[in-house]
This record gives sequence, structure tokens and C-alpha cells, in this order.
Amino acid sequence: MKGADVSDREFSLVVAYGTDMGNAEDAAMSFAEAATAAGIPAEAVELNQVELDRLGTTTHFIVVTSTFGDGEFPDTATLFWEAISAATARLEHMSFAVLALGDTSYELFCNAGKLLDARLEELGATRLADRVDVDGYYEEPAAAWTTDLVKQLVAAHAGPTATVSVLETSPAEPPLRAQERNPHHAAPLTVNRLLTAADSDKEVRHYELDLTDSGIAYQAGDSLAVHAVNDPDLVAAILTELNVGPEYRVAEAEETLGVLLAEQFEIRTPSRALQDLAGPAAYGEDVLDLIRRADLTVEDVIDTLRPLQFRDYSIASSPLVHPDSVHLTVGTVRYPGTDRRYGGVASTYLAERTQTVRVHLRPNHHFRLPAADVPIVMIGPGTGIAPFRAFLQERRATAAPGRSWLFFGDRRRTTDFLYGEELTGFADSGTLTRFDVAFSRDQSTKVYVQHRMRENAAELFSWLQDGAYLYVCGDADRMAKDVDAALHQIIADAGGMDADAAHAYVNDLIKTHRYLRDVY
Repeated sequence: MKGADVSDREFSLVVAYGTDMGNAEDAAMSFAEAATAAGIPAEAVELNQVELDRLGTTTHFIVVTSTFGDGEFPDTATLFWEAISAATARLEHMSFAVLALGDTSYELFCNAGKLLDARLEELGATRLADRVDVDGYYEEPAAAWTTDLVKQLVAAHAGPTATVSVLETSPAEPPLRAQERNPHHAAPLTVNRLLTAADSDKEVRHYELDLTDSGIAYQAGDSLAVHAVNDPDLVAAILTELNVGPEYRVAEAEETLGVLLAEQFEIRTPSRALQDLAGPAAYGEDVLDLIRRADLTVEDVIDTLRPLQFRDYSIASSPLVHPDSVHLTVGTVRYPGTDRRYGGVASTYLAERTQTVRVHLRPNHHFRLPAADVPIVMIGPGTGIAPFRAFLQERRATAAPGRSWLFFGDRRRTTDFLYGEELTGFADSGTLTRFDVAFSRDQSTKVYVQHRMRENAAELFSWLQDGAYLYVCGDADRMAKDVDAALHQIIADAGGMDADAAHAYVNDLIKTHRYLRDVY
């Protein structure tokens, strides 16, 4: 599809991204580097940093965005989406292209990219190419998309009077590119300790992995990708249901079916393609359930399975304190079915099936500590405590003078107070200036972290006014939304603002990277 006629305008290019865990950012950076190498200097920036009046003079707009939560834009793109959704200015002068990253196991696959692509068209912009929706691993389709579009940009830029104008934004900490990240490393699992009490209705474990000679150098706030192997009992049950042995060979496959099911295919969460074939999966069902229901053949199943994805876990340690190891805080997923028990892929793998774990680093340079004297507020119920344990270790190790306030919550103090002694020690030593807890089942009325926030509304707002950074980590479906709603109400009430003013205040926190979320 041809781009809009921009012959009467000076060529200008904006490359922007909306990212959650860094994939969209990496793909956008790759695009910017390819454009620069082809003679069109470019730099990838957050969508939130792109002002609408900038688009009024931009001839070419390249966007890579992931989708977050229930079909939403990631935090690095929410402000841009809010602005362009309300925009009335026309963009007939602009050509654009959208690369959407997603996961087909979610119903609203690539929804953010689809919404943005449609909105740019509504405002009159013209596609340089049709939107590309990527499921899972993004590197190859992103590279092909980049190659094609850079050729078009070079042709558009080749006019005799063309000059280049790029968005002048320089991130304080350039992210690591994918090819520069540490390769997979087999890390010995040296500690596997139950954090919850034996009579808790949850199972949360603390893991320590040895990084000696791994080449992995992490920072507080980063995540670790765990490459798990599927449950051998589930693999065996699928093979039995398909009436073949583990040595069965699928046409053109280098590995046996047993190896494919164990190491290369996602069998815990049925793909959309498999559900289209066998019928929709009920909540919690796996590939075995669908095979039993639809009486599928090996070929039916193999043709629909997705690649086995790594699982991300927020790092729960500071490299200043633990330079040769990395700590993880993981809730083990287990629940009963009608005739068998189900378990999470990576969480049960770590808990009971391995002594060595293949890992690679997932840098999260958006989720970092500020300067040592800047106050921080951390909201991390449940396993969301992980990065804040790392932050507190780091602040204690550096004797940081900035105030720190932690909101932690879980079900019961006696069974679910994760790292309770250690967190209390941070408070006793002064590393934690304030420490508020909410144990929801310890009283007749449930109390959550957002309730503790509201109880301390005036002081919390005062911290924000003093420049505090606000961090949230944990459950995205309910907790993060409830905390966000509480934050808006606290700012409105304590700041004497109406809803619109409070919303603008929160937007400013997001834009200045003072409201940061690592939610899942």
C-alpha cells in the first residue's frame, strides 16, 4: 500500500514504542538502528513522549506496541493513546506502520496495536504497510517488517531537498539490545525454600540460582526468564491419549514427539488454533483435556501447538548484596480438576523437578531506583514483594538517605508473611521509614493494600508532593487496578482536586516515570 503524498513536506520520522517487558522497545530500537544505518538517523522513544503536535509535522510514523492486561496499552503508551483517542486534528500528511506484539493465548490478541492502527487510519493517515500481528517470539517477523519498511523510507527520503528531523529524546539509561543480552545459562538451583507456612492455602517459594561464570550482570528491578520443561506426567498422558510412544516421529521434525512435547511445545495452555479445532477450553483446562474431548490425531495437535514460552520472574535480590546469585519469589500454581491435579509449567518445574535452570536476563530499565536521596513508595502484596526486597537490600547496602515506604499484603500474617523477619528488620534498621501491612483474612472484613493507602492518604500525597517515586508490583487483574483507583482518589481528596485534575496529576507521574508498575 502506498504512503500519503508528502512531496510538499520536509521528510521527518518518528519511531516509537509501547512496551511492557521490553520486547516492543527492542524491536523499535532495531528499527531505528536499521534506519540510521540506511542513512536516515532515527531514535526509538516511548509513545508517551510523543506529543500530538509533533505528529502534525511528522511525515512518517513507525510504531511497535505490545498489549497489556485485558487488551490494554502498556503504561509507556497509555498517555499517547488517551491523547490520540480524543484528537480531532487530521493526519492526511502522515504515513504510518504498526507492528503489534502479543500472545494468542489471550482473547484480545494484539489489541493495543489493532486499536492504534485503526485510529491512525481514522485520522486520515495512510499505511506504509498492513499491520503485522506477532504471536510470541518476535525477532524474526520484526526483522522482516523492519527490512521492508526501511526500504520504503529510504525511497521516500531520497528526494533532492529532503532533510531528516527526528524526535530529540535521549533516555537516561539506554536498554540492552536483545542480541547483546546474556545468552541462556544453565544456573544451579542452590536454594529452594518454602516461604509460606505448611498450613497456608498458598505455596510460595524462595529460590536462589548460582550465577558464577554465567556472564549475567543484573540490576535491581530486572526480571529473570526461566526456560522450563513440561511436566513429564502430562507429556506421558498426552502420548497415551494419542496412542503413540515417546519415540514417535512427526514428519520433518528433528526431535521425537516425546521431546517436542516436553521441551518445545506449550501444552499447559491450549492455543487458539487448538481451541478452534476442539472447542473452547474451560478455565484451567490444558491440551490433554481438549484431546480427550475431540479425539484428535497427532498431526491435528502438533499443527496447532505454540512454542513453549519462557516465564518471567521479578528478581528479588540486589547484585550489590548478592553479586554471584539471583533470588526469585515464586507462587507455585497447583489446583485440582475432576480427575487429576493441574500445575503451572515453570512454578512446579522449579518446585520439584530440577536442580539446574536454564535462564536469561530480562532487563527492565523502566523499573529502577531513583537517586539515593529520592523518597520511594512501594506497593507489593504477595509475590509482588520480590523487586522491593531487591530495592531495600540495595538502599541498605548504599546507606541511601532517601525515605522508603512499603505496603505489603497477603492473606494471613501467621502463614503468608513473605520475608516477614527480613522486612521487619528493614523497618527496625531505618532502611524502611514506614511499613504498612494488610492481611486480608485476619479479620471479618477484608483489608487490602489499597485500604492502607487510603488510611494514610494525606501522608502519601505529601510524599508524592515531595517527589516520591511510586512503584507497584503484583497481580494485574485486580490489585493493580484497585491500587490505581485508590491512588486517583487519594490525590483528589488529599490534594483538593476534582477527578480531571487528579487524573492529570497521575498522568504527569506516569510521563515523568514516577509511577512505575511491574504487574502480571
